[in-house]
Amino acid sequence: MRDCEVEASDGGEGGDGDEPQRGGRGGRGAPGGVLEDRSAYSCNGGPGGDGAEGGYGGPGRGGDSIGIAYLDEDRLTVEDVTFTLGPPGKGGISWDDQGKRISGEDGVVVETRRFPE
Repeated sequence: MRDCEVEASDGGEGGDGDEPQRGGRGGRGAPGGVLEDRSAYSCNGGPGGDGAEGGYGGPGRGGDSIGIAYLDEDRLTVEDVTFTLGPPGKGGISWDDQGKRISGEDGVVVETRRFPE
């Protein structure tokens, strides 16, 4: 790219972690055994316990504002290019297992970014 202007919009906000979900119901007990001659029966197995409540979902990372995203570094030419870039997106919020608020990583602002192939 030569002698041009590149404008990138704002990075999007990261998503917030969602509320914990209830644990699953315990499984039912298996039937008891029977002797081959049916002269004696054993008790059924007991039901399993319910699962514990899950934790909050993790916060999302904020979006980036990137002027030029590319794959092949050998083919990128940037001369006399003016970049106008928006602000990065803020990371989302959530809470850890102690009830402390945590934030996702904010996005970044870069003129060029090489992505893996």
